[in-house]
Amino acid sequence: MNIVKTRSELLLGKTIFDMNLNVGYYARVSTDKDDQLNSLENQSNYFKEMINENKNWNLVGEYIDEGISGTSIKNRDNFLRMIEDSKTGKLDLIVTKEISRFSRNVIDSIKYTEELLNNGTVVFFISDNINTIYPDSEFRLTLMSSLAQDEVRKLSERVKFGIKRMIKDGKVIGGNLTGYYRKDGKMIINEEERPIIETLFNLYVTGKYSFEKIADILYKKGYKNKNGKPYSGTTLKKFLTNPRYKGYYTANLTKVESYKTHKKIKVPKEEHIIYKTDLIEPIISEELWDKANLIYEKKHKARNTHITSSQIMIDDSRYTFKLICSEHNEIFVRCAGSNRRNNPTWVCKKYKNEGVLICESPIIREKKLDELMENIINNYMKEYVRDVSNEMIKLYSEVLIISNNKLKIDLENKLKELISHKDKLINLNLSKIISDDDLKNKLKKNELEISKINNELKNIKEDIDISSNINDIEKEIKNILNVKYNLNVFINLLLDKIIVTKLDNRYKMNLKIYFKDGNIKEVLFEN
Repeated sequence: MNIVKTRSELLLGKTIFDMNLNVGYYARVSTDKDDQLNSLENQSNYFKEMINENKNWNLVGEYIDEGISGTSIKNRDNFLRMIEDSKTGKLDLIVTKEISRFSRNVIDSIKYTEELLNNGTVVFFISDNINTIYPDSEFRLTLMSSLAQDEVRKLSERVKFGIKRMIKDGKVIGGNLTGYYRKDGKMIINEEERPIIETLFNLYVTGKYSFEKIADILYKKGYKNKNGKPYSGTTLKKFLTNPRYKGYYTANLTKVESYKTHKKIKVPKEEHIIYKTDLIEPIISEELWDKANLIYEKKHKARNTHITSSQIMIDDSRYTFKLICSEHNEIFVRCAGSNRRNNPTWVCKKYKNEGVLICESPIIREKKLDELMENIINNYMKEYVRDVSNEMIKLYSEVLIISNNKLKIDLENKLKELISHKDKLINLNLSKIISDDDLKNKLKKNELEISKINNELKNIKEDIDISSNINDIEKEIKNILNVKYNLNVFINLLLDKIIVTKLDNRYKMNLKIYFKDGNIKEVLFEN
């Protein structure tokens, strides 16, 4: 589609329904439950009829994703196929139900509609009555996407509440688990899958088999994953370390980091909920489970020693290539041998290699330098933190106003529907379609709903006051930008170099600090 030409035609009174267009539709549901799949079929039928009934439109693409979340694009194969088809000029127009079907992520909504527009493809969100061919669509799209994203956040909070309630009530949570099936709130052993778990534990405790080797043995015995392939080492590791196989209740082992990313993070061990229960039949004895996991922990610890060492190296090297000796233009190196393990220092490389007769540059105690840099960076970032706080407070206020206005509009529309319904009931009664008693009962119910909505409308405040939330917002931002606990990050992010010049002795010096944004700060420093 030629966007500029099409917009000119629209200004002259044409509509998109009057134009000869190659049209596709996009539909999505977030679960694979029957009612959702029926909804998907209904969406698909609706779009096909809508497109085929318009003699000017040509149906060229059907893009459907089943059981996929709207907060992320990466796993939505048909959505991505639709984007690729737009690049080849196949599509002029895409019709979809609403923004929440397209994406519940504000950034993705704007990013992909802009990309489609650049490819000459416009999107018509039917329920939201937004067509990206119009110049004001981006503003409306941003508002509606923000509201859709907020709905996901609220849903996420409700799910979290439900999980907490189940944990409190001692109900088994989580999806299906190999070796079991669920019945009456309990996990009963699946005899067909029991050998998978028993073979895994019995082979692993010998210390002779890796997870990959065990997976190969299971495959040869006919035990495969749901895709008909051998189990992966990662999957078998999860089986081995799951206490449910010894009859223990487990909860709060992981949590979702963000409703936007769905990324799961591990919860600290001290917060885990694990105890023996009658709700889960044990497949493995406690003795065998404990023995297998002790072996795994030893292997895992040995394998990760080099990773731990690498992280310590990163933590210990925050001033590497940052501290420069003014006398010889050499870098400073860290001294943290057995005598200085708890009190490391930084010295000029020339001094370390050739001695004090060649270089008399200062010796810098790392602990004192950390204290100085923490103070300097905190002062440096005060204005930035203030700007971020102001921006977040402004954004928070805008979101509340948008949500408040949407709630008011929704309630007013619902009120109009109820009043209209009341008139229809009266007309049905006058036409003898419903009896006087039915009318009386239905009007009573209708009046109750009208009264409830009127009360809700009265409680909606015209002026949004966020003053009580400002301190919490500012506190949270300060926690995120805490320099003390992220000193390595801030030094790497902000500092270019620090020129060190000796003054009276090797423990008094001038530090000339060069920031990456061009600012320079000089301080007198004494160990």
